Amino acid sequence: QSDTEEAFIDEVHEVQPTSSGSEILDEQNVIEQPGSSLASNRILTLPQRTIRGKNKHCWSTSKSTRRSRVSALNIVRSQRGPTRMCRNIYDPLLCFKLFFTDEIISEIVKWTNAEISLKRRESMTGATFRDTNEDEIYAFFGILVMTAVRKDNHMSTDDLFDRSLSMVYVSVMSRDRFDFLIRCLRMDDKSIRPTLRENDVFTPVRKIWDLFIHQCIQNYTPGAHLTIDEQLLGFRGRCPFRMYIPNKPSKYGIKILMMCDSGTKYMINGMPYLGRGTQTNGVPLGEYYVKELSKPVHGSCRNITCDNWFTSIPLAKNLLQEPYKLTIVGTVRSNKREIPEVLKNSRSRPVGTSMFCFDGPLTLVSYKPKPAKMVYLLSSCDEDASINESTGKPQMVMYYNQTKGGVDTLDQMCSVMTCSRKTNRWPMALLYGMINIACINSFIIYSHNVSSKGEKVQSRKKFMRNLYMSLTSSFMRKRLEAPTLKRYLRDNISNILPNEVPGTSDDSTEEPVTKKRTYCTYCPSKIRRKA
Repeated sequence: QSDTEEAFIDEVHEVQPTSSGSEILDEQNVIEQPGSSLASNRILTLPQRTIRGKNKHCWSTSKSTRRSRVSALNIVRSQRGPTRMCRNIYDPLLCFKLFFTDEIISEIVKWTNAEISLKRRESMTGATFRDTNEDEIYAFFGILVMTAVRKDNHMSTDDLFDRSLSMVYVSVMSRDRFDFLIRCLRMDDKSIRPTLRENDVFTPVRKIWDLFIHQCIQNYTPGAHLTIDEQLLGFRGRCPFRMYIPNKPSKYGIKILMMCDSGTKYMINGMPYLGRGTQTNGVPLGEYYVKELSKPVHGSCRNITCDNWFTSIPLAKNLLQEPYKLTIVGTVRSNKREIPEVLKNSRSRPVGTSMFCFDGPLTLVSYKPKPAKMVYLLSSCDEDASINESTGKPQMVMYYNQTKGGVDTLDQMCSVMTCSRKTNRWPMALLYGMINIACINSFIIYSHNVSSKGEKVQSRKKFMRNLYMSLTSSFMRKRLEAPTLKRYLRDNISNILPNEVPGTSDDSTEEPVTKKRTYCTYCPSKIRRKA
């Protein structure tokens, strides 16, 4: 692994398989392959040359020709890492702006100001209700990034901006202004939303999401091994495509299908699952999402690892053809009609054994890790019947275990330091998710660029702290220019920004200015004692 991967990715540790018993298979004419080694004893062969599934799909029980260890289908000639326009970027803010570009921020500012003008009444004349700008939106993002670093994202705004607890947030903007921006933040034209929503329920975020995904694709060249899986953005409010997934920590939320680099966990492409609003043109749902998510790498001979919600025999064959030219490794559900009955579980079959069958470049393995469990794994990488000598598992299973966790690890990294706040609006939940992804993707690009120079890569936590400073410093400097800014805020901002001195400006003269005498704020008004 590269230095970039070692900075923030944990290695996958394999679980040793259960030791097999000494039983001999009597049923289904299955015999154990002769040989004394562990690998040969773990492979069960069939006397038949061909076997068939319930739908008459024909499989061969032996590989016709000997293949090389690395198939020509998986020779990727491009090098993994940031694209040319993203190299030599070492500043956290510039890395972040690769994903939240000026165009995205301008869209947010435009429609947020439109919402502010609707909500602002004649009595709302203070600074809290003024129009926003690009610097303030970046500062708003900076506050969210710092809540992720300090794990303050679930704190109420009263506690978040309490001076007795911390001055980190109140130095950037007031609590009332932060709340007002959250209420007014919009990413689309609210006036034409009902018309567009008839054809696309994702309309409130569609343009910003497409721009963001375009940047994720353009900024990075993935490696040879990719992972497609799902992420659930926790959300319990009203949403036409909210999902319930009981095995996820959030259980309720917005399902995002993602394709990530299995090595660096960089998110390359992502699509929301819109439920009934998904138009697949008759293509099975899993196959549709695999083909759509893999569009950036079509024709590149890369491999995709996915679970049984996506994997199917027709999809594996289809991806080998033009224009896809991709291979796939994934688990297969036991109810697929292409799986022969002879490969399915048998009580007399020893634990830890494997059975292989072949159909051209396709390889299907039936592996029994536990007495009451059977795993079916499909590969289109032109695999042979090989077993890992140290673990006794098929090499296909070993490869799947090493590459299956790309999206799951990314999701875990998002949950460890997340800026997501409680909200009743699902577009805001998606915006929080995009900020989390942007922080991780920008850190991956930063880490690759720094390690390429031979320098030490800072931790992700320190990277996000520096990102907070870069996002908020410009807005805090402008805030210092306000003549009505309170003294404690001015002093604290000056401490945060080392180059700023309280009460000084660029055009100040060296001659001391006599301070005007004012009434003492501590004495009763009757005394009128000068301070």
